Amino acid sequence: MKHQNVSAVLAGLGLPFIPGYKPRGNTQLSLRQQVQQFVLDHSDVVRQIVDALEEVKAPEAKTFAATVVAPPPVETVVKVESSPRARLPRKMDYAARDEHNRKLGRAGEQWALEYEQHRLVQEGLGELFSRVDWVADRLGDGAGYDILSFDSASEPRYIEVKTTNGAHASSFIISRNELEFAREVEDAFCLYRLFQFRESPSMYVLRGDISKQLYLEPLDYRVSFKKLLS
Repeated sequence: MKHQNVSAVLAGLGLPFIPGYKPRGNTQLSLRQQVQQFVLDHSDVVRQIVDALEEVKAPEAKTFAATVVAPPPVETVVKVESSPRARLPRKMDYAARDEHNRKLGRAGEQWALEYEQHRLVQEGLGELFSRVDWVADRLGDGAGYDILSFDSASEPRYIEVKTTNGAHASSFIISRNELEFAREVEDAFCLYRLFQFRESPSMYVLRGDISKQLYLEPLDYRVSFKKLLS
């Protein structure tokens, strides 16, 4: 349980947690302070570990059987009084680095594209194979999704891919544009979360308006000299 508590502090700092030790809430203040101080005192080592985890390598195998698992449950935890948060350098924010690592993201999208083509064939929809479109590769970001696939000839499936070399419950970043698009197209939207990508790719799928299925934490704000009337 102590290792789970350490994992919880690391996850709260935006860092990868200990494999096999899922973050456990209600950590003691003294433990949080010690872990935070250790991370700050050994920032060079922590940075090397994070860089190694984010190294982009082709998955060991591209077998798509048994790769889809259930998403991690959303847990309710009790908010506890904490010490001032350790302000780590931005480049040590693991979730943000994963999101902005274009090579890792592109490798994940390519894997998801091949997974979709495999899925269509397996479901007897092989005639739709050639219609699968890697939109993010062809047009770039901004469409609100990465891949256009299908549930049937008349039912599109809009896929947003999020990839990490981290664990099942690793956090990720999603844009406002992607959230709004998910609300607009409802059940036609699918978020494919690939995890443990380098070692043994697995995936869970969130369908529809994902803002109702996840806890969203605001990270940044756009500043202007305008105020909208409600």
